[in-house]
Amino acid sequence: MTGTIDKIKGLANEAAGVVKKEVASLVGSDELAVEGKAQELKGAAQRALGDVKDKVAGAVDAANESGLADKVRGAANDAFGKAKETAGRVAGSLETEAEGLAQQAKGAAQKALGDVKEKIGK
Repeated sequence: MTGTIDKIKGLANEAAGVVKKEVASLVGSDELAVEGKAQELKGAAQRALGDVKDKVAGAVDAANESGLADKVRGAANDAFGKAKETAGRVAGSLETEAEGLAQQAKGAAQKALGDVKEKIGK
């Protein structure tokens, strides 16, 4: 259920984007067509984020508090960060794009912590 809301929002944005593109073709608006395509891409990114959240949630639930758990959390933050960065780029939001980059950096640190824990036997 973790990614369900993202998947629903994604489907809604994709559908709205398709509708905008159709309306744009009827009224001859290039600007509306671009908006529609951007919204459709945003929806696809949201759905992908929902899929990632679901997969990562399962992996985290299966992991214990060892280095593996840190590596899984790190991979999750990396994946979420990439999705957020992409969504920000598509939407033209520098803030969201920067948040995604920061989350990717957090993921890299978590993965490194997991490596250290595994090496010292935690």
